[in-house]
Amino acid sequence: MPVIQTHRPRPSGTPGFDESIEPYSPNREVEDLLNEPVFPSIVFAGQLRPSQRAVVRIAKQQLETGHRRLHIVAPPGSGKTVLGLYLWAELVRQPCVVFSPNSAIQSQWAARTDLFETSNERSQFVSTDPERPKLLTSLTYQSVTLPARQLEEVDGQAIVIWAEHLMEQQQVESPEEAEVWIEDLRVNNPEYFERQLGGYKKKVRDETARSGDSMTLLHPSSRATLERLADQNVGLIILDECHHLLGHWGRVLSDALPLLGHPIVIGLTATPPDRDGKDERDVTRYDEFFGEVDFEVPVPAVVKDGYLAPYQDLAYFVRPTHSELQFIASADQRLNDLVEEVCSPGFLMTESGTRSDSTAMQPENITQWITKTLTDLQLPTGVARDWRSFARRDPMFGLASRQFLVSRGLPLPDHVPHLGPDESCTATPAMEYWVPVIDRFVRHFLRRSPQENHQRVAKQLTQSLRTLGVQITDTGTRPCVSPVGRVLAYSKSKTEALIPILAAERANLGDSIRAVVIADFERSSAVTAQLKNLMDDETGGAIAAFKTLLTDPGTDLLEPVLLTGSTILVDDEIEAEFLRRSREWLVARSLQVELESRNVADFHQIVGSGSDWAPRVYVEMVTEIFQAGLTRCLIGTRGLLGEGWDANRINVLIDLTTVTTSMSINQLRGRSFRLDPGWGEKLANNWDVVCLAPEFSKGFDDYQRFKNKHRNLFGVTDDGAIEKGVGHVHPAFTEIKPEGLESSVTVFNAEMIGRSKRRNHVRDLWKIGQPFLAQTIDAVEARYAGSQPAFSSVTRSPILWTDHSLTSAIAETVIASFTELGFFRPDLEHRTGELSGGYIRVFLKSANSGENRLFTTAMKQVLGALDRPRYVIPRNVIRRYDTWLSGFLPEIVGRYFQKNRTELAMLHAVPSELAKNKSDVLVFQKHWNRWVSPGDAVYAHRGEGERMVQEANEKGSRAIVHDKQLFL
Repeated sequence: MPVIQTHRPRPSGTPGFDESIEPYSPNREVEDLLNEPVFPSIVFAGQLRPSQRAVVRIAKQQLETGHRRLHIVAPPGSGKTVLGLYLWAELVRQPCVVFSPNSAIQSQWAARTDLFETSNERSQFVSTDPERPKLLTSLTYQSVTLPARQLEEVDGQAIVIWAEHLMEQQQVESPEEAEVWIEDLRVNNPEYFERQLGGYKKKVRDETARSGDSMTLLHPSSRATLERLADQNVGLIILDECHHLLGHWGRVLSDALPLLGHPIVIGLTATPPDRDGKDERDVTRYDEFFGEVDFEVPVPAVVKDGYLAPYQDLAYFVRPTHSELQFIASADQRLNDLVEEVCSPGFLMTESGTRSDSTAMQPENITQWITKTLTDLQLPTGVARDWRSFARRDPMFGLASRQFLVSRGLPLPDHVPHLGPDESCTATPAMEYWVPVIDRFVRHFLRRSPQENHQRVAKQLTQSLRTLGVQITDTGTRPCVSPVGRVLAYSKSKTEALIPILAAERANLGDSIRAVVIADFERSSAVTAQLKNLMDDETGGAIAAFKTLLTDPGTDLLEPVLLTGSTILVDDEIEAEFLRRSREWLVARSLQVELESRNVADFHQIVGSGSDWAPRVYVEMVTEIFQAGLTRCLIGTRGLLGEGWDANRINVLIDLTTVTTSMSINQLRGRSFRLDPGWGEKLANNWDVVCLAPEFSKGFDDYQRFKNKHRNLFGVTDDGAIEKGVGHVHPAFTEIKPEGLESSVTVFNAEMIGRSKRRNHVRDLWKIGQPFLAQTIDAVEARYAGSQPAFSSVTRSPILWTDHSLTSAIAETVIASFTELGFFRPDLEHRTGELSGGYIRVFLKSANSGENRLFTTAMKQVLGALDRPRYVIPRNVIRRYDTWLSGFLPEIVGRYFQKNRTELAMLHAVPSELAKNKSDVLVFQKHWNRWVSPGDAVYAHRGEGERMVQEANEKGSRAIVHDKQLFL
């Protein structure tokens, strides 16, 4: 496509100019272009980062091929604002409107134009006023999506929906009765009437918006703003933090595109939106509006390029307080008692002592019901042909029912397969098989029974599970708010853990520490009657954290400040200086605010008044005071210190929140990634505090939440790899119930505190500035069961096996086999590294996705459990034993008189891809014999091989194997 320049050409060598990127020219007639005003020269004065240059190239390609949507994902601090402005000023070169979720981000877009050179005054082409759009107009989403406050039509529809709801709930019998009911509320209880009506009006607006009529619901001011933008001939819309557009804002902007002339749309976000629980029509609209992600900038890439600060993720573990443990134990005991009750003989007998059904074969308790269900292969709607069909229809119950019976020492029906090595009930938390079994028992049997005592038990079981965070519905189970989960999430022990963490960080950093503690709320209004004696409205919140820090002399020296949407609390020792600096800051900006200090115990509350006093103002004010170091610890809520908030001196972040969605986590963690101009070697420590009570059914709830937080986060590990998932915090944390964690809390905490001191070492592990592949690959991580020292039996002189050398030898075997058979390109190499906790990680370097997938699958099969392998192969080792002579001699001499004995150490699976025919198996055997051990591969589905597999599974003691994702 020829490029028609409607601006002054820029000479090569201009700052920020990438000569390989030409301006984009819209696919319109030349006459149309010539009739439009000439776009002024606006030139980026800096240099684009590598990731930004890549996005610009992709954007130009997309636009030149007719695409008018760009969807870009990049982490906080990666330069999305500069990127958006560059695309506008140097590529699209048309009038532009930027929409942002709040005024802080709105202002940032206008402020960042100072990085661009132009012959015009900035005020001539940049505006944040919706009534005066200019060449670049930066607005909030709210400015164009505000719904009309009074719409008679909406009110009428809301009343109709309200009436229908009353009839559905059998509160009234006719529309006339509903009308009387609602009118009575309007007259006698107007406050309640307006609150209820507001909820139904929102339903009407949402439904109208989803049907494409959202423009009819807009406030006149929003409609007028859109019309002014249309008159401005907006050719580009930039939607910042576009993950917010999965609701009302997205519906309005989608419907507004025709009014605006279908301009180019660029969506920018740090993370795609959370789709769980969202209306399918909204999800579809979002996908159609933005399309697939055109470019994603991973956090590790920006760190390695040196444009974000490196970080390490750390965890601190606590136990619930004594009173909290008592509550958890009582809830656990109620469930245990109920399970024992439903398992007891004669449980389903009536109170008169007779069976609950005239049919003699009806079960007496849950175990008999499970046995009968498995024996008959009974499904809710019929009988399955065989076990495979039964298990396929309900695989969760197929596994859980067997685990339940085995856990109680009961036999399985003859045609039902035994549990596999990875399915043992002893290695599975009881709740994982209790819940599916109780759910089916309630829904498929008890609720459908005509017996009143069955209905009573169904309600008891449902209530008990609800207490533990599981709701039995008509169609299955779903998570729900759990009192036990809430106690763990907001345990007082977690707040108290702030003291040792911050004491260690203060010792590490001295006065340069800038710590931020983020909680879900200031105070909670959601403390149920069930928890009133255990928790108050401050428990687990920001105020409790602030007060806790004041109780310790060490953390009190940080001069903590609490900042929420309604409150500023300051330590009494800095109150006077805080007021002085705040007033100077307000005067310097000509803001009309009066400050008052009120004494509250050992701290002061700062109260502001005046026309300019608003959260946006005092958040910015307190942030600057924090940056300057008057306070070195800021406590706040995620709503205030999350999206759009920027404080580049943060070097310690402590996350006390319960959020687990990628969207919220990325926004939260992104606060600490910013480069600090005053500390070029910055490394941020990001802490989670996790409460554990492993002896109880739901005792790992908070750990599971911690694991979910890190599900999509990358972090650096001991061997310098950048790993995705909770394993980057520690290899042992990969398991749902992490190996040895419950007995090693003190050790893990000491290790984490120790790691917090090694900032320079961790920074070196990131390899900032060194070349990298910018790709995500799969890897395998293993931890071997303990064993006696063993020596290789394939070397001329025995060499002591280590976990590292054994893993490396098996990897060589796999690579050599696949290479010989043509699956791999020649010269592929593996990398094997040692991690803390005895874990070994192995992956292929420079492999394509197919090679990588084959390698990781093969390594998992060779190292892991024997899950019906087609062929197996032995690994023999040499062990040394004392003789009567070696036992008498000193060790240094006696070892020469020891005897060697060859023994079977382990039976391993031949990878399934190499076990399809005998010739491929022999190739694997050849390389196994060279690198690992002598021995022949044996067919394992009958005869001697089948017996060997059975014995090996009974023996157990196999490696624990995990899947990993790494960024290279």
